[in-house]
Amino acid sequence: MRHASFALALATTGLALATAAPALAAPAAHSAATTATAATNATTATTVSAMASWRTLRHEALPPQKGYFSTHTWNRPSGARVMQVKARCWGNDSNLKVNLWFLRKWGAEEKIAKSGTWRCNGKYGIVRISNAGHSLYWATFSLSKKHTVEYWVQYYK
Repeated sequence: MRHASFALALATTGLALATAAPALAAPAAHSAATTATAATNATTATTVSAMASWRTLRHEALPPQKGYFSTHTWNRPSGARVMQVKARCWGNDSNLKVNLWFLRKWGAEEKIAKSGTWRCNGKYGIVRISNAGHSLYWATFSLSKKHTVEYWVQYYK
């Protein structure tokens, strides 16, 4: 009988220690898990904020014009390597020609980086360069009839 009560006491004490051990270790484990979760959330927040996306540098609607006309110049943001001009016009009776120009360094000369032509049907067309390295850009438009032109200057970063 004496052995039975001793075994019962040992089993009870062992059970108490077994249930207490995870509870004692839980604050340390919880602290480590919280720190790991916080670090993961911080990394995710940084990744989301630094995710590359299209950003609009300029959006403008030019009044109805005919012929050849130009935008004001703009500077390429630092680190942006892809630039594009989205443009559209309405009327369906003429074509819109868009030229994306850049100025070479030290004012050597100006050059057309990309050109595109599409119908004036309200849908926008895109003229995009993917290895933009110069700092000064502008766009020119050519229309055979008088139309409003809406354009967006965008960069990918």
